[in-house]
Amino acid sequence: RRPPRSTPLYSSAASDVYKRQVSTQSTWEMIESILTLKTQEVKKTLTNELFRVEEEMKKHFSHQKAENARLQQQITQLKSEKTVLQQQLVGLKRKIEELEQQVGKDEQ
Repeated sequence: RRPPRSTPLYSSAASDVYKRQVSTQSTWEMIESILTLKTQEVKKTLTNELFRVEEEMKKHFSHQKAENARLQQQITQLKSEKTVLQQQLVGLKRKIEELEQQVGKDEQ
């Protein structure tokens, strides 16, 4: 026959403490397990995102390098055209001076 509930069993207090310790320990183990899994998920996600960003940056750097080369080529071409125009301008100024001198001689 079971003892009445008001009469505690000789080991019920120790048993309750043990059960709480086991429960607390298993709770901590479960929390640790969940955190480990979440940490691994975050690490994997961040690693994938980092790889994606690095690839995107490489692509952008490659495009930028090509654009820089194209612009540098255009700058070189424009400088060359500027030099040619300056030389033509100097030649035209000389021609104008010669024509002005010739007109001055013809009028005398």
